[in-house]
Amino acid sequence: MFVLKNAWAALGRVKWRTALIALLTLLVSFSAAVNLSVLKADDTANNETYQSQKASAVIRPSAQIQAKRDGADSSYTNNYMTWAKYSKYATAVQKKNISFDYTVATSIPVRQSKSLQAIAAKTDTSEDKTGGNLTLQAFYTADAVKINDYGQYKVVKGKDLRYKKQDDGVLISQSLAKKNDLKVGDKVTAGNPTKASETYTFTVRGIYEYTGDTPNGYGSDAKYAKDNRENVVYSSYLTFAQQGLDVTDATGWGVPNLNIIFTLTNPSTYDQFVSVVKKTKLNTKKYEITSPSLNAYKKSIEPLDSAASTARILLIATLIVGGLALLALTLWAITGGRREEIGMAMVTGVTKGRLGWQFMLESFINTVPFWLIGLGAGALAAKPLGTAWAAGHAVAITSASVWNVVWYGLGACLVLGIIAFARVLCFNLAQVFANRPGTNDGDNDRNEEAAPSEVKA
Repeated sequence: MFVLKNAWAALGRVKWRTALIALLTLLVSFSAAVNLSVLKADDTANNETYQSQKASAVIRPSAQIQAKRDGADSSYTNNYMTWAKYSKYATAVQKKNISFDYTVATSIPVRQSKSLQAIAAKTDTSEDKTGGNLTLQAFYTADAVKINDYGQYKVVKGKDLRYKKQDDGVLISQSLAKKNDLKVGDKVTAGNPTKASETYTFTVRGIYEYTGDTPNGYGSDAKYAKDNRENVVYSSYLTFAQQGLDVTDATGWGVPNLNIIFTLTNPSTYDQFVSVVKKTKLNTKKYEITSPSLNAYKKSIEPLDSAASTARILLIATLIVGGLALLALTLWAITGGRREEIGMAMVTGVTKGRLGWQFMLESFINTVPFWLIGLGAGALAAKPLGTAWAAGHAVAITSASVWNVVWYGLGACLVLGIIAFARVLCFNLAQVFANRPGTNDGDNDRNEEAAPSEVKA
């Protein structure tokens, strides 16, 4: 009790320093809790959660090939994948016992008609060259829609496509519906890209609008009308095939732009898939294998990655700067004006162990409670602050992070306490009575007379 009373009294001598040590301890603990939560969330997102993702895989013309595409030059269709090529790759993968599901997306340009006029492009080009001012995009299942090249959309009027039943239903954009004064249930006609006399009749089943950003090259600034995503007409694959458009002997723009999407169990299986397909002598200069789903996932956690990068820097900076500041203040607290106090206490019979415990207790009182308070505040704030920081990606403190802050924090507090104890342990009582610079012999004599004989040097 005596030691505790003395320790408490010593803390009150320089109140602002005591308050500063407590505040620094709290802030370092708070920062550690929040930053570790963000780092842990990012680590989980890039490892456990990433590895649990199903991976889509597509084999498409490379970026270099796509950059050469001219929507008025039908020779580009020579770069399209075919059913024969896909069958070759699928067979090779199956032989390696790699299981997969698949779905299909396919498209061709189609000509406009009196009932369905496209939104004009800046370049007025003959449909004989472009294959049409509209694009008919077909999906085999709803999963194929998830990696739509034109972006995600939602049906705002009417009904969505039916993928398992043949009908003539299609979806058109709000812009196209407005331009043509169309409503759900109306009939529209489109023409074959290579045979203008061959037409197809569809029923407007629904009207859609896009929900995300416009991919490059598919906006109103598209060179050709068929590339403006507002001019895309969506149908089911069964409807597409029913109209005789899924053919293998077509030429020019009549060749379907076939895209088979493989779905694999996880990223590791995707890596195996890539390895097997490349060994089938895939021309990697012309085609590339990518995973739209994994790419989309990685893009979705970019804000979390950015927050984690900043959190890592802040954590290191806070621990170093805060730790050094606490060390400096602790050293000041146990050395500034304490020499005589230690000497007098020892002269009056207080042992070094008891006095050292007092100094250690001062350090503990000023750090341990505030470290725990900072941890508690950080744990409560980690979810709202971290989630906002990561642009909505869920962040929450974990038990592992809590225990890391607890043990490392208590370890740091213990080190500061040991330093305080060592200050007394290493104290040389003879220093109190040694000659001081600038003192004369008379002063020295008086000091010696004042000092008890049993402690003379």
